[in-house]
Formats: sequence, C-alpha cells, structure tokens
Amino acid sequence: MRLPSSLKVLALVPAFLAPLSLPALAGSAENAILAKYAGNWRGTGEVKGPDPGSVVCRLSFKPTDSGALSYSGRCSFGAGGYSFRGAMAYDDNKNRFFSQSTVQGEQVSTTGKRSGNTITFSSSTTTRYGDAASSFALAGNAIKLRFKLVAKKGRTTSSSISFAKQ
Repeated sequence: MRLPSSLKVLALVPAFLAPLSLPALAGSAENAILAKYAGNWRGTGEVKGPDPGSVVCRLSFKPTDSGALSYSGRCSFGAGGYSFRGAMAYDDNKNRFFSQSTVQGEQVSTTGKRSGNTITFSSSTTTRYGDAASSFALAGNAIKLRFKLVAKKGRTTSSSISFAKQ
C-alpha cells in the first residue's frame, strides 16, 4: 500500500513525536511561558503537493511537575490520520528550550529558540522518503506548524497548520 505523501510528511514532524528522557529543567520564567499553552487546541490547514487537501488537527498540552509541557494529538487528512505525543522543556544547563523525540524509529533532539514570547522549534532531516523540514512555533495566542518534504523523486509536499486555543 502506498502511503500518501501528505501522511508521510505528517509522520515526519519531529516536534510532534514520542519524548525521550528530559534533563534538569527550567526556572520560573521559562516554565511560565510553556505553561500558558496548557489546554486544548484545534488546528486547520492545507496540504500542497501530489496529494493535496485539508488537514484538521487537535492538540492537548499538559504541564508536568518537572516544568516540561507534554502534548498529545491527532491530525486527520482525507481517509487517513496520524496520532502523536511528546514533550518540550527548558534546559537550565544549556540555557535553551528543546524537544526530544523519536522520528520513524530514529532519535531526534530539536532545539527551540525564543524571540520575545515566541518559541520556535525547527529541524530538518533526511529520511527514507526524502528531505524533510519542520518548524513548530508557540506564538502567544497561536501555534503554527509548518512542514515540507522533498521526495527522492523530486516531488514536494508542504503544509502550514494554524492552531487556536479552544
């Protein structure tokens, strides 16, 4: 069975996958930024490329006792869907935000950069499907997810999903 390009891309979003162990975490200012995202979010967007269409996502954030922000959710596209979970945190020792995940069986660490009250996690990798890049921005009262896959045969699939708190 051929996996639609759009679902391949959803499956490769490194900011949205199962967490690994997290190091010592943040001070109160960094915890406060992450904690304000706690709750339920809904996202919509369009996939562009060989298998275009609308994508709808739901996302739930919960703060942990250690100051990390765990998340879980699901995106639906056409006849398929993709569930995900993970965690993000601030590492006091390295003075940065991060997400540790597994992607298609491989471990991925994504660093988040803060600009004002926005934290953006970005990554790029080469997979069995092609070259993938994603960014996940916690931006005040919105969350934005962007991703792109350039398949080995040269076809490009991309999407931008905007989330609003429910």
